[in-house]
Amino acid sequence: MKLRTTKYIVKEGFINTYRNLLMSLASVGVVTASMIILGVFLVIALNLSYNTQKLKEQPQIQVFCEPELDDEQIRTIEKSIKNDSRVKKYTYVSKQEALKKAKEMLGDDQDVVEGLGDDFMPVSFIVELNNLKESQNVVSAFKSIQGVGNVRYSQERIDFILNIATWVQVGNLALIIILLAVAMFIISNTIKLTVFARRKEINIMKYIGATDWFIRWPFIVEGVIIGLAGAAIGFVAISIVYGILWGKVAEGVNIFSLVSLGEIQFNVTYTFVLVGIGIGAIGSTISIRKYLQV
Repeated sequence: MKLRTTKYIVKEGFINTYRNLLMSLASVGVVTASMIILGVFLVIALNLSYNTQKLKEQPQIQVFCEPELDDEQIRTIEKSIKNDSRVKKYTYVSKQEALKKAKEMLGDDQDVVEGLGDDFMPVSFIVELNNLKESQNVVSAFKSIQGVGNVRYSQERIDFILNIATWVQVGNLALIIILLAVAMFIISNTIKLTVFARRKEINIMKYIGATDWFIRWPFIVEGVIIGLAGAAIGFVAISIVYGILWGKVAEGVNIFSLVSLGEIQFNVTYTFVLVGIGIGAIGSTISIRKYLQV
């Protein structure tokens, strides 16, 4: 495509947008609203995925040995854990470390265990698995090891979070499809007004030999302008609100961690740009199609 032709197409795209300014602004408003809702669900999905991944990376199982075991018996249990292919890594927690952690948890009441020594504390192994789906089988295997007194595992908490993540992802996909369809419909109708007003001009251009794509491109540019304008406003809104929320959460108790503002902006930017261009271009292409059938 020649530079002169490109300049003409871009110029006509902006002119078309200005000619139907009120409808263009209405379309930008609809796209903005759609982008904000899309952004909210994108933010939720990213944070849920981030926290789910953090949970997966945390130690999932703690294997407690019986307190009266000698070093040789403890090494036998450690060997069984080490040789299990489902184990990603493990950490040995000695009696002394266990007592120290117990005192930290008791806080001001730690004098309860003073003078007792560490013999009553069990040696344990904090285990991380390669695949959470293997957890129940691994727990059963560890419980059957001779000398293992208890196996602590938060299966219900992990299952709950993973189930929530699955449902949110399904819900996000359904809502995104609906929002994109609505935004595309609005942009398509806006472009149709321009196309209808210039239908005679389009017919004349067809009769004198203009190609379909030469006629189509200015309207596609118009749709892309509307899509990107809505995406830009939506991006600013999401960035401001998330920035405030991220600051508040960072100051409070860090039970649920939030993805950094920079990472959110990166993901929102490329998603909004692609979606804005996509719905604008596709909506425009659909709206002009029938007027090219001369």
